[in-house]
Amino acid sequence: MEQAEREVEAALRRFYDAIETMVVGGGPAAMAAAWHHTDRVTSRHPIDEWSVGWDAIWATWQFTASFGRAERGGSKLLSHKIYVYGDVAYATVAFQASPAWGGEKIVCTNVLAKLEGAWKIVHHHADPSPAMAAAMERMLAE
Repeated sequence: MEQAEREVEAALRRFYDAIETMVVGGGPAAMAAAWHHTDRVTSRHPIDEWSVGWDAIWATWQFTASFGRAERGGSKLLSHKIYVYGDVAYATVAFQASPAWGGEKIVCTNVLAKLEGAWKIVHHHADPSPAMAAAMERMLAE
């Protein structure tokens, strides 16, 4: 594996570790550190519509983090493949949502860019997850 691939993989793992941190109640700070904060970042979560720009994306992660509880953990990165093109890379990912969030395997694509020397997320797309949407409805009702 080339150096750039190792750096992208480390950034990708920080992103998915940040998800687990939020799920178990650790807050969204690690997620903020995983992203570039520009008006050109984009995201689509498995239970949400498109968000464009860091402020909109940050609001979605803060909302997600508000459901964090220690007993809700268990999400994990199952597999990934990284493709690097200079200072831009993308990763195809299989992600397992924690049981509390429906436990469904979700397919994702992440785009990362190396800006100011740091690889961070600039685009995240997760396929829709009916199980995750149902889990969110249950948590909202609590």
